[in-house]
Amino acid sequence: MTVKRRIAGGVAGVGAVVMAVSGQAVAAPASGGGWTETSTGQVSVMTVAQQGPFVTWAGGAAVSTDAQGVTRFTPTVYERDLEHGGTWRDVPLQGADAWDSRINDMALPADGSGFFVGDQGTGDQGVLVGRYTAGSWRLTADTSLPAGTVDASLLSVSAASGQDAWAVGQGYEQDTWTMIPLVQHWDGRRWRSVRIPGSADWGLYQVQELSPDDVWVVGADYGTGQSLALHWNGHTWTRTPTPAFPDSSVLFDVVARTPSDVWAVGWSRDTDKQRPAGLALHWDGTAWKEVPLPAGTFALQAAALRPHGGLAVVGGNDDAAVGLAWAPGTGWQSLGLPENDPSLPLGVASITASGSHLTIGGWHYVSADTGDTFSSGALLTR
Repeated sequence: MTVKRRIAGGVAGVGAVVMAVSGQAVAAPASGGGWTETSTGQVSVMTVAQQGPFVTWAGGAAVSTDAQGVTRFTPTVYERDLEHGGTWRDVPLQGADAWDSRINDMALPADGSGFFVGDQGTGDQGVLVGRYTAGSWRLTADTSLPAGTVDASLLSVSAASGQDAWAVGQGYEQDTWTMIPLVQHWDGRRWRSVRIPGSADWGLYQVQELSPDDVWVVGADYGTGQSLALHWNGHTWTRTPTPAFPDSSVLFDVVARTPSDVWAVGWSRDTDKQRPAGLALHWDGTAWKEVPLPAGTFALQAAALRPHGGLAVVGGNDDAAVGLAWAPGTGWQSLGLPENDPSLPLGVASITASGSHLTIGGWHYVSADTGDTFSSGALLTR
């Protein structure tokens, strides 16, 4: 199964955090207890999100293949409530069978509302979006994409409240197959398409809204092959310079604690066809600076904020998943992700944190020279 968040694979509250941004980084041994893995069978988990200290949500898609070999996705949601048993349960989604779509990302602001985003349906169905109101999820369609947009995916959503949310992704122009960066805004009543200054060569992968006048978007500038970071101050969008690399770089995720404590992760390359190296950047309110990772860290896919200025990141390499935690003063430490069956490597796509507890969403796959084949979904908790 190809994850659309990896399209860029071909690209040629504790005050200010103080950190070293030079020298060799080393990951300390894992600590903090073992992981519990819950299989989700034929459901690939794309996103996990926290709703308060006790409730965690996970979203993705049930993967099925018909007799002709055509793969179909059915949007799927799980909930885990530590106050009511603490086990994962499959939450029925009315109307899900009408969609061939994944749930790519979820947002759960503090006011108890929620959003998720997915892929474009057939014909004039629009893009799958979901809203959490009155204790349940409701599937709807965003039909406000630019005219002529096809094969679109909203890859990320973030919300300050149920009245203000942003979603980003990309699609293609129907006649020319030119890429179209997508930025959608929820104003409390409906989704609207927003045009941002920039290039059609931009790939937008993640959005993070701290407040209605403090929004970050990250991705890749395919025109230059370099990473992309955009900021909305409530009036204008501004591209903020990110470190440049000799070959290419991309950012897949961004998380923000305060306006001067923002993290972004992805990968970089110094030479063509080099094995991508993990990339972690920190915004201190003025500039993006690279934070060295342990040697050998492969591409990073997702990040989550932890208490006391900390951070947890996950990604993957050729045959195993990568998980690291960072804390001021101690640096990087391995999360000790499990590899229970070497024949079924673990792929990870998302991570969320509540206090010292972590939840990771992903899948197991069979690796072969012809490509990776989805085997089963997984939810990891610690």
